[in-house]
Amino acid sequence: MSELFDQSARVSSPGTDEAHDRLVKWLVGDRLSCVLLLEDSSLAFRLAAQGHEVVVAGDDVRAVRSEEVLYVRSAGPRLPFVADSFDAVVAPQLYDDQTVLAEYARVLRPGGVLSTLSRTHDENLPWVRRLREVVGRRPVAAAPVTDTLGASGLFAAPETTETATWEELDLPALLQYARETGRQPVEESTLSRVRELFDQNTAQSGSLRLRHLLRGVRSRVQKSSPPLGSQQPETLLFDLR
Repeated sequence: MSELFDQSARVSSPGTDEAHDRLVKWLVGDRLSCVLLLEDSSLAFRLAAQGHEVVVAGDDVRAVRSEEVLYVRSAGPRLPFVADSFDAVVAPQLYDDQTVLAEYARVLRPGGVLSTLSRTHDENLPWVRRLREVVGRRPVAAAPVTDTLGASGLFAAPETTETATWEELDLPALLQYARETGRQPVEESTLSRVRELFDQNTAQSGSLRLRHLLRGVRSRVQKSSPPLGSQQPETLLFDLR
């Protein structure tokens, strides 16, 4: 999930930013929320820009990247927050582990949502099929889990949404895409063949078009509000600022 919106070297087709913003809003719900993002990614910037209160937590947190976001370094499955702290938790993926799901449910407020976001590319485009023959394919993580959430008894049946967008790739962007998605390591000799592929397919346009499919999954936690005064502090929260 970390690089879903980090495409500074690429040019997106008109309407892409609007489509991304609609999808981000869908992940956390229609109202302004306190959101826990369990990965240090650019998704935090989009959430903060929409007016949400954003906390980024994880073992990949190394620095404060925005004054609009609270950063917390954490490790292990136990989240360093009191119960009922967040309206939404956005995870890199939804684990099958019931212990992890229970921890997400613990920090969510009643009615809160757990969500995740993944991206795939249209592999049916002729030039993409040819690229796969040249660079191979890097192993990808499994698709977001949707069947264990309801079975856990902690979350309702999941909802899904998909958004398709197009991106224009010049040569540097194609080489970046090949390095990101090809069988590792992608050697320089392989990148030379990628350059040849680009020249063969861009004589008229000067760029290649890549179709992305962004898929969101969300599920509401099933819990009731605790009695007033019953909540006890569980851990301290440390800010890196």
